[in-house]
Amino acid sequence: MTSPQSTEQIHIHISGSDRPGILAEALETIVSHECLVVDIKQFVFNGMLNLSILLESKNPQALADLRGSLNTYGAQTGMKVVAHPWDSEHRPEAPYKHRLVVTILGKKIGPVALQAITRILADLDINIIRIEQLDYADHHVIEIVIGAKQVMTNVGILAALLHFKENFDVDIAVQEDTLFRRNKRLIVFDADMTFLQCEVIDELGKLAGVGEQLTGITEKAMLGEIDFTTALKQRVALLKGLSVEQLEQLYENLPITPGAAELVRILQHLNYKIAIVSGGFQFFISKLKEKYRLDYGFANQLQIEDGKVTGEVEGELIDAQAKANILASLAEQEGLSLQQVVAVGDGANDIHMLAKAGLGIAFNAKPIVQQHAQASISTYNLELILYFLGISGNELKELRKAMERPDS
Repeated sequence: MTSPQSTEQIHIHISGSDRPGILAEALETIVSHECLVVDIKQFVFNGMLNLSILLESKNPQALADLRGSLNTYGAQTGMKVVAHPWDSEHRPEAPYKHRLVVTILGKKIGPVALQAITRILADLDINIIRIEQLDYADHHVIEIVIGAKQVMTNVGILAALLHFKENFDVDIAVQEDTLFRRNKRLIVFDADMTFLQCEVIDELGKLAGVGEQLTGITEKAMLGEIDFTTALKQRVALLKGLSVEQLEQLYENLPITPGAAELVRILQHLNYKIAIVSGGFQFFISKLKEKYRLDYGFANQLQIEDGKVTGEVEGELIDAQAKANILASLAEQEGLSLQQVVAVGDGANDIHMLAKAGLGIAFNAKPIVQQHAQASISTYNLELILYFLGISGNELKELRKAMERPDS
């Protein structure tokens, strides 16, 4: 009985000035030698082609003859052709199978910053699998796919990059390199100091003449020094007597965070479901939901009698755990995995929600919040979230063009 022939593989790399037909020419040579294409990847960088083809055959002579033919092809066309034997020992990425994607966002990411982050990764025995520039206009955005021998956590990598983040004034997201990374379908926002550029309850305190007292309680709650429920009840009690007319007046002057409206517009075009889940008040969230055509809006219900705030709240309180529960419930209702959910918040009562989402973004948040998130943004511009979703600057331009078409 004849034993089956073993299969041998080679990796062919072709590089040089790009033009139409190079891949077709290479494949004609490969087909003529009856070799099987196992894997293929091609990209063009600033007019230079990089083409990699993994081939296999049970006939070693066929692979040897193919190498000779491709060398002749390279000499005739001016392309550089290199062939490598290919087995498990020649695959340096194989041990680095645990992969994450690191997105770095800043005004400018120069060679000093790149050298610093690549050195940090190398010292951690983390291999760079791929690096790509997503944008280089008003914001400089670089995406790095990394691999490690051991399982890595998003938060762990962020912690390792903390000093880099501070030293170079950049924002960073770390996500698992899975099919869900660019397949998010639900985004859940906190309201105060996230979708809105103010703390609504503090503004209500000013209207009630108890601004300083109320702000002090808010600050302790955001720092996690007192629990949210206690802080909420203490603050609402100070609002007793405010009129509905005053609430309406405040709503008309609420400052929306820069980029919020455009982010919503783009995500709606991409068929995202959008929610606000707030520890604030339903009076304002319902109006925001209607104005921006959001899908969901959840918040605490101020008790109002005879046109006046009574100083109490009605129904179940929206605290930290309730926010996380609502996020999970919305994902289930929409038939989505939690990996397809983005959560954005700034305060201690957002920590559970950020941790539960596939991508939790700490937005201009306190350090304690950043420690529990997979990403952080320190610029008051919500539109920057699009880069963390893997959308490039060119893709954003095309999206905006598409949205301006009459049939959009």
